[in-house]
Amino acid sequence: MRILLATVSCCILAFVAILIQPSKLPDHSVFFTKDDSLYETLKKDGSFRNVILYKIVDNISSIKNNIKTGEYMLNNNDNTFTFLKKMIDNKSITRKITFPEGWTVYKIIQKLNDNEILSGNINELPEEGSLMPDTYFYKFGDSKLNILNKMKDQMILMRKKIKQQNRTNLNTNEIITLASIIEKEVHKDNDRKIVSSIYHNRLKKKMKLQADPTVVYALTKNDIYQGKISTKRITHNDLSVDSKYNTYKYTGLPPTPICCPSRASIIAAMQPAKTDYLYFVSDMKNDKNYYSNDFQPHIKYKNMVKANNSSI
Repeated sequence: MRILLATVSCCILAFVAILIQPSKLPDHSVFFTKDDSLYETLKKDGSFRNVILYKIVDNISSIKNNIKTGEYMLNNNDNTFTFLKKMIDNKSITRKITFPEGWTVYKIIQKLNDNEILSGNINELPEEGSLMPDTYFYKFGDSKLNILNKMKDQMILMRKKIKQQNRTNLNTNEIITLASIIEKEVHKDNDRKIVSSIYHNRLKKKMKLQADPTVVYALTKNDIYQGKISTKRITHNDLSVDSKYNTYKYTGLPPTPICCPSRASIIAAMQPAKTDYLYFVSDMKNDKNYYSNDFQPHIKYKNMVKANNSSI
């Protein structure tokens, strides 16, 4: 009898030792689904199937049925017991996905569809400029459509703010379109409102906006929808492209935004600085803009910047 008790005690101690033993594995991301079993989503090498936890969960239905579907992180300092409790307590991972400001809707949908954790697929492109670039959070099982709707909702909220705060002569659609040009033209926050003032001044004077990014969009729009996004610089010949997006050829704003602009660019479009500037040149090498209200100084700045950037 004593031998039996000693044997049982040893077995219990051994089982407990296994439970509290560190995983001895690099960090894993594991998700559980009741339809099948446990799977790795970071390493994807199948090594998790060799962990005692996998065998416990996969073979003991009373434990398996108490685990919520979700994605869980197996850390180096986890043991079988702590990780098992993590899954039963539904302490699942929250992931994030970031869409940079100035991306087109095509590029945003492309990134969504490439995500292997989110479910479903987006088959139709929303209108350009209808999504708010930002960081969005999700969990295993969330859908791509859900993220897309969050982006649309954030832009709808922004459109409401535009209607409340806009004091310019432009309507809400025009503000977002102008903001998309500012987004592509400006890289420093303190330049946004100045560049915005230049476009507002040109619009009031019925001058062509002559914004290079609109020409790039005109040249690459068809390719963008085939997945071939060009980062080319425009040439003199490019300026003659016959497109409503070519603001060198047509007066006024293009028919739609040319990207999904940031909140900062939208605010700048609504709140331009008070200037009489009509021209600006961007010096990429020195990260500086040169502003002028007359054509001759503009040409001078343009030639200077061209000389400075000839090696780029």
